[in-house]
Amino acid sequence: MKQPLSFFTLAFCLGIFAASKIHVSFLATYFLSIVILVLASFLFDKKPFFHGWLFCLVFLAGALSFENSKILPACHIAHQAYVGSGGYCTVRGIIDSEPSVKRGRKSYIFAVSQIQFDGLKSACCGKILVFFKGEKNLLYGDELILNGKLYRPFSGKYGSQSYGDYLRGQGIFLLMNARLALSTNSKNKGFPLKRLALWLKSEMEKIISRRVSGVAAGILDAMILGEKKNIPPLVNNSMVKSGTVHILVVSGFNVGIVAFIIILFLRLMRLSRRSRFYITVPCLVIYCLITGVAPPVVRATVMSIVFLSAYMFKREPDIYNSCSLAALFILLINPRQLFNISFQLSFVSVLSIVYLYPRIRAILGFDSLKIKYLRPIIDGCLVSFSAWLGTMGFIAYYFKVFSPVTVLANVIIVPVATFVTLCGFSLVFISLVCPPLAGLFATTSESAVAVLINLNSLLIKLPGAYFQLS
Repeated sequence: MKQPLSFFTLAFCLGIFAASKIHVSFLATYFLSIVILVLASFLFDKKPFFHGWLFCLVFLAGALSFENSKILPACHIAHQAYVGSGGYCTVRGIIDSEPSVKRGRKSYIFAVSQIQFDGLKSACCGKILVFFKGEKNLLYGDELILNGKLYRPFSGKYGSQSYGDYLRGQGIFLLMNARLALSTNSKNKGFPLKRLALWLKSEMEKIISRRVSGVAAGILDAMILGEKKNIPPLVNNSMVKSGTVHILVVSGFNVGIVAFIIILFLRLMRLSRRSRFYITVPCLVIYCLITGVAPPVVRATVMSIVFLSAYMFKREPDIYNSCSLAALFILLINPRQLFNISFQLSFVSVLSIVYLYPRIRAILGFDSLKIKYLRPIIDGCLVSFSAWLGTMGFIAYYFKVFSPVTVLANVIIVPVATFVTLCGFSLVFISLVCPPLAGLFATTSESAVAVLINLNSLLIKLPGAYFQLS
């Protein structure tokens, strides 16, 4: 089998999808998996039959994984909490995410360890989404005692799915409006590497907000830190119409820039290949944590580590197997991510480029092109066209927009976005090592963001640039 991981990933994904549509018994599926495993072991020498049974086995593993994600432990707060009228309670636990502020109200994910109703305390587990009004300075890893009312997610929409499904995909089944938050004075209980990543993110945000205007800071925060809360809605909608909204999300593009900068810096320091590997990998993991561990960043991080490992051991990496490994890694942790929009777009766009680009190039016969300076332009157009072909159905379904201008927009916008991203990283770095020069980089970053926004606005004004679908 040439690309075994692709084979396994396809079967695993189909199993998850089937289990999401058809209710299956966990025990029955488990015993059927054992039977198929036994049968496959007897057919090991008969490859076609063995591969068929193996496909069925991995398919069932995907279905089991999805069913298992729906089974909550007995101590889970979703079982123990009395939700509804008078459902006030006291919970104890730690802040499990970076607190965010919107319209004067803080929100954060809270990992619960204890719950109290009417004076009765009991140990519990699970996560809730907490909303809290107050001036209290809260950080990831802080241990708190909260008092408030628990309730289930409202029946609203979040993109193409319900708000409840979106939260359940993150393992959250209940929300709380907290009236009181008491600190236990027990801080720094979170994962140390995540604490470091969030501290670095906070410091970088402060540097950017001090140096550039609010609009430019919002764009830079989104493009290099994965923080989308400050993107002006007008800019976001404009990018959706042109099909370039992906540049406002940290993805493989950004991870590639970070990896390139780190490796280049380490090579200038004349470090060995092995040393570069052992320094770059932890840096990429920290950057993944900084940007919120979104599926596109996890995919790009896993693939980068695979490619760096191949480079260190002098092996030829296979992009299909690397992409499949990244998908399996994400889905084994949380099979519900298969239905996440960013997960689907991230993998579909990469696979579309890898599969379609060389075939379109061969069909059009561009290898025989004599004029060399046209090749980069044509290659850029073909890469953009391949990604557009693969993702246009998903974008039309989720965002209700069809954008023929996307191919042209990506050819023009992506190079500018690369420059903006490099300016953002340079601004942060120079502000730390040589503050007097930071003003120059701030002005350059501000101008680059303005060019990006204006170019995108011009593109969506072209005739037939996009069509809004009902």
